[in-house]
Amino acid sequence: MKSQVFRFNNFDLLRLIAALQVAAYHVVSILEVDPPAFIKSILYFSFMFPGVPIFFFISGFLISKSYESNHKLSEYFQNRVLRLFPALIICVTFSFVLIFSSGYMMSAKAGFFDWGALYLAKVSILQFYNPDFMRAYGDGVLNGSLWTITVEIQFYILVPIIYSLFKLRDSEKFNYIIITLILFFLLINRLYTYIPEEYHNQVAYKLMRVSFLPWFYMFLFGIFVQKNFEFFHEVLAGKIFLIFILYCGVGYYALTHNIALGNNINPVIFVLLALLGFTFAYSYTGISKLVLRGNDISYGAYIYHMPVINFMLYVGFSGYILNAVYAFVATIFLALISWVFIEKKSLKLKRHPLNPLNN
Repeated sequence: MKSQVFRFNNFDLLRLIAALQVAAYHVVSILEVDPPAFIKSILYFSFMFPGVPIFFFISGFLISKSYESNHKLSEYFQNRVLRLFPALIICVTFSFVLIFSSGYMMSAKAGFFDWGALYLAKVSILQFYNPDFMRAYGDGVLNGSLWTITVEIQFYILVPIIYSLFKLRDSEKFNYIIITLILFFLLINRLYTYIPEEYHNQVAYKLMRVSFLPWFYMFLFGIFVQKNFEFFHEVLAGKIFLIFILYCGVGYYALTHNIALGNNINPVIFVLLALLGFTFAYSYTGISKLVLRGNDISYGAYIYHMPVINFMLYVGFSGYILNAVYAFVATIFLALISWVFIEKKSLKLKRHPLNPLNN
């Protein structure tokens, strides 16, 4: 019964909402679109719900449960690879096709091995690699959203390590251990956040940004909620309207009082956002199935929106609301293609998954 309650949720829909929030923000800001007032209000409202922290929380919640359900390392990592890399490889290849068709590949001062190194970095674990010869294309990065893939891969590697090191599967002191780890990595996050802007172009800062260190507390909080599922489900399940209203009040206060949101979200706001996400996932749990019909285009929407934006920016399709609409529609179309022809087929190859169409 507990397993059925755990699996029947709205996480697919929540991930899609988070991906669309990130995509909408990038479309409007990078294409330098000045949308109508009502759209601007919606975008302003969406800033209270930053997508990346939501992803990290969901990942901790679901990946930890997946590992606990099947901790055979070969199958665990095979499942992780199937979830990320087939769609990622096709997306990176598509990005190169767009660059070639735009004419930039011919004009850039880069040789075959330069382009080859970039391609291999993006389809492996070095998604953060951004060479100087890309600076004149789009926003200057092949696909800026992919930095989180590097971080997620580190999360995947760390799960078996921390479970083995601290014996989290069977430890009676789990909550003490995980809270200690959360506080430790939260301290690192705060130190990272307060690094003066003058150091942001330093290599050390950039490497820290794409490491697990500043973000791991978000993932660990997902594990904490998962391990205390019964408590959080009893307190929060079905209360989406109440929690949503309460969070909106806190979020609006944060927006109007310069309290950090976005990727560097204030930790207190993050905890509230994560609990809102949990409440959404376990309130009216048939909504996701009703809306998505078993489809999950969130990953595709997340990885494809930047290649579309960069191509449009380079060829001059920016500055108008209609171009933003084109970018958004193209992203959804590519995400659907990715899901139907790549991701859905890849996920069927997973071994003993927690959910055949989930993480």
